[in-house]
Amino acid sequence: MSGRPEVSVAIVTYNARRVLGDCLDSLPAALSRHSYEVIVADNGSVDGTTGAVRAAAPAVRLIELGANRGFSYANNKAIHAARGRYVLLLNPDTVAGPGSIDDLVAFADADPAIGVVAPRLLNADATDQGTARAFPTPAAALFGRHSLLTRLFPNNRWSRRYLVGRQHTGDAPFEIDWVSGACMLVSRRAIDAAGSLDEGFFMYWEDADWCRRIKRSGYRVFCVPSARVVHLDGSRGHLPAYQVWAFHSSAYRYYSKHHARQAWNPLRALAAFVLYGRAALIIARNQIAWPPRPSAAIGGK
Repeated sequence: MSGRPEVSVAIVTYNARRVLGDCLDSLPAALSRHSYEVIVADNGSVDGTTGAVRAAAPAVRLIELGANRGFSYANNKAIHAARGRYVLLLNPDTVAGPGSIDDLVAFADADPAIGVVAPRLLNADATDQGTARAFPTPAAALFGRHSLLTRLFPNNRWSRRYLVGRQHTGDAPFEIDWVSGACMLVSRRAIDAAGSLDEGFFMYWEDADWCRRIKRSGYRVFCVPSARVVHLDGSRGHLPAYQVWAFHSSAYRYYSKHHARQAWNPLRALAAFVLYGRAALIIARNQIAWPPRPSAAIGGK
């Protein structure tokens, strides 16, 4: 499109050829009322993702990184190339509903203090993914959305306190601490104030950290449940070892950055012992329980 677009859609890919087409095909109906550009930052895919983008979507701006540099790094490359007054972080394994991104833009336009807006992310079976949450604390390890206690006792008060988005069953927008980077609309003003994603997070928890810094910069974070986006959540299930390690490494970085900032704090050592020990146990269990298979990571995340 000619002129400066209103929205820059930033999609990070990593061996995402199988799902990327559906994501791109959903954008015209999701953004029919606003001008937009699409930027794909590819983390060294070897499945033909970049060739498919060139062949099927020549208008897409393609950034080839040549290697898997991580979700934050790749998104920052797209953000720095973006020209829109909003940047939409969007995973390639998503399908945006008709008018969904238009509704996010309209809601953000109504109040300049709004820095981040997200839709209700749905599983493939249309159930809520529970991605609108309170800021994580150490208790999130026990009461997160994928934890055993939350699966066994989904209505316990600690899980409800963390997964607060699940309490908002209607379509009314609500303010929240943080939302998933699988689909989040961020204003250029908020990015300029808080900075871009922290590239110390290879993947996972960078969205929580970003929302926290954006809120500290004076901006607000909202979920608009009437806007629906399906997220296949392709990185879940039997995670490859590097993703398990990245998840726990990023959790340690988030904890150290926001809960134990002093290098000498003994809680840092305790957190490292617990998190990296847990990662090692999960990796060992997965190797025993399931044979290794190619990574199904989506978007480097």
